This record gives sequence, structure tokens and C-alpha cells, in this order.
Amino acid sequence: MNRLAPVGRFVLGALISLSLPPYGLWALSPVCLGIYLKFSRHESFRRQLVNTFTLWLGYFTVGLTWMTDLTIPGWLVATPVQAVIMAVPMALVPCVGRGRSCAIPSALVIGESIRWVVPFGGVPMSSLAMGPIDTYLVDVVKVGGPLLLIGAIGLVAIMVESALLKRFRTILGSLVAVGILVGVAQLAPGARSEEVITASVVQAGGDLGTRAATSDQVAVLDRHLAAIEANPIDTDLMVWSESSVTTFAPLEQSRELSILGELATNLDAVIVANFSEIDGDNFRNASVSIDPGVGLIDRYDKVHLVPFGEYIPLRGLIENFVDLSLISREALPGSGPGIIKSRLGPIGNVISFEVYFPERVRSGIQSGARIITNPTLASSYTNSLVPEQSLASARLRAIESDRWVLQASTTGYSAIVAPDGRVVARSDLKQQTVLTSQVQLRTGDTWATRFGKLPVSILAAMLLGGSVLGVSRRRYLG
Repeated sequence: MNRLAPVGRFVLGALISLSLPPYGLWALSPVCLGIYLKFSRHESFRRQLVNTFTLWLGYFTVGLTWMTDLTIPGWLVATPVQAVIMAVPMALVPCVGRGRSCAIPSALVIGESIRWVVPFGGVPMSSLAMGPIDTYLVDVVKVGGPLLLIGAIGLVAIMVESALLKRFRTILGSLVAVGILVGVAQLAPGARSEEVITASVVQAGGDLGTRAATSDQVAVLDRHLAAIEANPIDTDLMVWSESSVTTFAPLEQSRELSILGELATNLDAVIVANFSEIDGDNFRNASVSIDPGVGLIDRYDKVHLVPFGEYIPLRGLIENFVDLSLISREALPGSGPGIIKSRLGPIGNVISFEVYFPERVRSGIQSGARIITNPTLASSYTNSLVPEQSLASARLRAIESDRWVLQASTTGYSAIVAPDGRVVARSDLKQQTVLTSQVQLRTGDTWATRFGKLPVSILAAMLLGGSVLGVSRRRYLG
């Protein structure tokens, strides 16, 4: 039979999710996609939609399990919603014809690009692009960002399908296409080093599975200070984690800012810290830069907030069904590029969830950022799923921007990532430590930071649309 049973499609989707961190079985992504494609060819759009929905339902059922630490109802709702977003473009893929080879990677690109935007501003976690982070394929993100990498995964999936069907010309064509993409990535322009400095990342340490609403926020500040005292360093730039300081608005007048100013002067180092600034029933998630001998220089308020984490969409409706006491305050979004000024020049800053969005890093690069800082907080989660995905995203942002990335997490993982995606230093979960390394301040654009995601998205839409129109035309003429 030329059909996979629904349970088989669901299992294939679940296996694809094992290509994600922390599992790292990246080859399962193109292999399982290829198997699905071979056994799920139907001319009926409705049948294709059901098939692809079942595949992606399996993928997100496993891939989004980290959400259960925050909200089980949210996981139950998000899983089918994300599956539908990925399923609709794939249901448009022609079952036969030359256009199929272009339509498959295009459908993957379109599905991922949509779910990075909707619903509620997008949830790009558990993205296919995280899988091949340690392969040669990853270099293509310098050319077209993670969407081009997802397209490359689709090309490899075509090779798998064609191998099962013994269509060797299609295998060769896809192999040549992948080779060209990887080759172009090696020749594509990048950034250049302007200055070498010493940079440090502070991890306060502590238990996993804790919530800000029920935690001692003063203790978080104290643990950061204790980590520095236990690990004396000579550094030029020090990055603290997300919500390393909690204070009432305005933070500019807080005692905690004075403590950080004194510390920056004693260390003779620029400090990038992150404040949870309480303002009545709201709060702001703000990163600040503090120069030695001067104090506060600049602040950046988080723009891309976490739905159901920092704010509740449709709160008035949802609170009738779910206990929202752990998210009692709503975060207020900032605006503008992810950048803060300092004596070291412009420093890119993406806070926590924002590291999953290439355009937030790109906004800082376009404003002159020579290095990227990423204060984050994963202590709400009970396992390594989110820390591993956050680190993978930091590595993708490093490669596509050709910048060093300093990721500081309260309980881990914290890391110093080189422009080629190598993890130069990494903490353990729950560990109290300070990571230090020589890093470069770099300037210049890659094609990914110069042009963003729009060219790849438009190309994918044109290729998928063209293949669909081609099939419709043949049916009309036939």
C-alpha cells in the first residue's frame, strides 16, 4: 500500500523532533521527512492536509513538551495550532512532477516563517534549523539565515525520498543544489575583527523549576555577587543573566544600580546586567550598560515578550479557566533595535526569548553592534530542553551574524560562542561560575544580516506557488 497509517505518520513526526537539542539526532529530520514523502503522495488537498497535520502533530507533541513546565493547557492548544501552520504549505506540494523538488523545501520554509510570526508574535522554538547545528549545512545561515538551512534540510529529504524510489537523477540534482549552497556560504562576505577584549559571563546558579513569582529575588543578586567574589577575574566586559536584579521603577534611582556601578568601577569593566523593573501591576524587562567610573550609560527594554510567560494574551477570557497567579504582572514591551551603548562601543542585546528571532539580532547589527549579549533565564524549566535550545539558537545567531555571542543564564546554560558557532566555554546546569575568554569586537555584514529573512521567504513562496500553478495548468490542459 502506498499509504502510511496515521500512527505511522505521527511516529515519524515524533522521530523528527529527536533531531532537536538535546537529542541531537539531526539526520532523523531529513530521513523521516523523506520516508513520509515517499509513502504520502495524494492528489487530494484534503487528504494531504490530514496526512501532514498528523506528521507535524507528532513532531510538536514531543518538540513542545517543555511548555508543560509553564502551562499544560497552553501545550495542548499550541501543539495542534503549530501543526496546522506547518501542515498547510506541505499539503500544497504536488504529488508528482518536476515542481515537487522545489515545492518540498519551499513548503518547509514557508511553514516555519509563518510560525515565527503567528500566533502572538510567533514561537520559533523547536525549529528544524536547530538540528544540523554541528554539520557543514549550518554555514548556509550566513547566506540566508535559518530559513535557508531549513530549505537545505528539505533538499536532503528529497534525496532520501528519491533513494527510496530509485530516482537517481533527482538525487544528483538535490545533491548539487546542497553543494552549491554550502560552497556559496564559504565564499560569502563576513565580519572583520576590530579589537580583542576579555569578556566574562556570570552564572548565579541555583535550582531548576523555580518561578520568579515565588523566588527570593534579592538572593539572585547576591548569588551573582558571590560568583564574582569566588572567581576573581580581570575582564573588559561582564554580562549578567536575565532578571539578575529586581527593583521598583525607576531603576535609575535604585540602590541595586549603585551597587553595580561600584562593582564596574572596582573591576574597571563594562557591566551588562538585566533588571526586572516593577511598575505597579506591570514590569519591564530591561538590560542596562554600566561603565566604570560613570554608571548607567544606556538601557534596552525587551521588545519581543513571551506569550503566556511575560504576558497573557486574552487574559480576561483565559483567567476564567486557568490559574494565572504565577503571572500576576504584565510585561510592558520596549521598542527599537537591540542595542546598548558603552565605552566599548555599541553592544547588541537580545533578552532571553529574543535569541530565537534572527531579526532581533539583526536589528542590533544594523545599528552597529560589534558583539551580541544574551541575558536569559531558564530556571522555570525542570530539565535541559530549553537551555539546550537556547544555546543552539545562540550558536545560530553567532554564525549568521559572524559575531561573538555571550549568553548568560541564571542557572544555565551560560556560554561564550565564537562566530563560527563553536562553544568556547559553557557552564553546567545549576552551577555557580564565571566564564571568561578572549573575544573579538567585529564589524561588517553577512548576507543574512544585510538582507534578513525576506528574500528566502519570497523565493520559497514563488517556488511553491509556481509548482501549484503548474499542476493546476496541466490538469486544465489535460
